[in-house]
Amino acid sequence: MNKKEFDLLKEIPNFVVFYGNEFYLEMYQKKLEEKFKNENILKLYFDEFDKNTAKTHLLENSLFGGKNILIVKTNKWNKEIEELKKYSKNNYCFIFYTGNKKIKLSKNDFVRFFSPSYKEIIEYINLLSKKENVLLSNEAKNFLAKSIEPLFLAQEIKKLASFKNEISLNDVTDLVFLYKEESFEDLFVKILSGADFFDDLKSILETADFKRIIPALVNYITNLYQYNLYIKKTGSSNLKNFLGYQLPFDIEKNRVNIAIKLKENDYKKLLDYLLNKELSIRNSDKEKEALFWEAMIWLKNYHSF
Repeated sequence: MNKKEFDLLKEIPNFVVFYGNEFYLEMYQKKLEEKFKNENILKLYFDEFDKNTAKTHLLENSLFGGKNILIVKTNKWNKEIEELKKYSKNNYCFIFYTGNKKIKLSKNDFVRFFSPSYKEIIEYINLLSKKENVLLSNEAKNFLAKSIEPLFLAQEIKKLASFKNEISLNDVTDLVFLYKEESFEDLFVKILSGADFFDDLKSILETADFKRIIPALVNYITNLYQYNLYIKKTGSSNLKNFLGYQLPFDIEKNRVNIAIKLKENDYKKLLDYLLNKELSIRNSDKEKEALFWEAMIWLKNYHSF
């Protein structure tokens, strides 16, 4: 099935494999979790998957008198995963497959998601804007649709809503960090490794607006903290299972090393300081650049580095 065919179903099948575009995988997992929120849901992600646990959950009756729901997120496709279908007759099994291996299933057993069209992204932006009670101009919507990965739209629109209720194109270009995986990578690695980064920073500022640096660094440190928690929980330093895609080797190595190196207290201090400094910069009529350099000097002298 494709997305449209699945959406038109009057009843959701007991067993469905979802694969394809990551944006839709995340969206439809949230939709199913919301639909079955009053049922007994078990989630098994990646290395947490255990066939016996999954089988038992699908075969037993719910303790709450409803249905048992199994949600599996995996990048592996094997016989154990495929066999879950025969245990799903009385309960529900939803598999979100992020791997590349070609799978053979009947049409009614899978939903393949393709990348969202421009129209679909605009519809999603309208939905998010209504949810966050923020009014975006048509120009702002167009810019977001063309410039931001759909996966990041929710967090960006939520951020915009925290500043004002009516957002113009100028607001978006000023407030939204245009996420590019490697744009400030080397700079941030040097900052968080305690290396001398001022020459790199000055070079970047020849072409980039200084107001982009701190929001981007906040986003970067937040991601590192998520990696830190994931590594602690799973014992795995392979971020592909967490992200759903493979980072370049050098980038992944640097991020894992820094994520592990920083302590809980480091994350708190860094994010508290940088978020407050960003707010000060945005609220200041003057001295914006001076406040920025004050933050850079603070980072250079941060004692844990």
